[in-house]
Amino acid sequence: MIETAPAFYKIFVKDLERSIDFYGTCLGFSERRRIDAGKFDEVVLAPTKQGASIVLCRWKDGRDIERGDAQGPTGYFVADVDGIAGLMTARGANPVLGPLDYSGMRIAVLADPDGHQIELLGRIEK
Repeated sequence: MIETAPAFYKIFVKDLERSIDFYGTCLGFSERRRIDAGKFDEVVLAPTKQGASIVLCRWKDGRDIERGDAQGPTGYFVADVDGIAGLMTARGANPVLGPLDYSGMRIAVLADPDGHQIELLGRIEK
C-alpha cells in the first residue's frame, strides 16, 4: 500500500508580509523559512498542529495574480468557525458563504485578501 500525506499548498500573493500576518494571526501558522526561487520569493508557513504547510509566493517582477476557476478552497478544521471567520473578515477577508450549519458541520467560506478561498470547518457537538 502506498501511503501519502499532503506536504504543502502553494499560493501566489501580492504582499508577502500581509499574507504572513493574515495566516499567522487567523489560523496560527508560523514562518519556517524563506526561499529565493529565482523569479519569485517563497515563505513556508507551518501549522500549529500536524498537517500541510502553506507556501506563500510573490512574483519578484510585481505581476498581477491570475486566478482561474479550477481550484476550490483550502479547508481547515477550527474550534470556533464563527470567531475565526469574524477575525478573518476584520483582517481583510471577504465572506463568501456562512457561517452556517451543513451536513453535521459548522462551515464558512471566505476569500483571503488576495482572493484565495478558505473553508473553515467545525464539528457540531451533539
